Amino acid sequence: DVVESTPMWIQSRASMYQAMRRHDQLLTSAIEANGGIVLKERGEGDSFFAVFPRATDAVIAAVDAQQAVQSEPWPDRLSLSVRMAVLTGEADAADRDYRSPAVNRCAKLRRLAVGNQVLVSETTYSIVADILRDDIRLMSVGERRLEGHDRPEEVYVVQHAEVQLEAEVAEAEVPA
Repeated sequence: DVVESTPMWIQSRASMYQAMRRHDQLLTSAIEANGGIVLKERGEGDSFFAVFPRATDAVIAAVDAQQAVQSEPWPDRLSLSVRMAVLTGEADAADRDYRSPAVNRCAKLRRLAVGNQVLVSETTYSIVADILRDDIRLMSVGERRLEGHDRPEEVYVVQHAEVQLEAEVAEAEVPA
């Protein structure tokens, strides 16, 4: 999800069309290079939705995508900042679409992220923590309650020495 994209669209519509085409290419490339499949039709607005056969591949793709977005020379002094989330769960697949509570939880986890950040669910953490590449670390930022869910979720933020990734996570806004 591109953070604060609306003001950029208002400020420079032509440049944003160009930037978003490039954004889509960069993310698609990172996802597909790591064995993922882009299901853009499940994303909302300028966000992406992708599925992976392995959780480690999803985390690596997110780091690669962040690195690509941050390295890109954006047009017209635009500065795209992307927030991402990785959550592992079961889903029913039909007609190039996936539906399940896990899909919804991932979207809600992504909403907690800020720009230049990748958040990982506790389920994903338990799968990948001991088998990720040495240059990728997962740091706990504590429990967060995802909108519409009673049980708090332990959330982890991805850290990488060569990619500027934000460590601070937004507090969940849960209606009373």
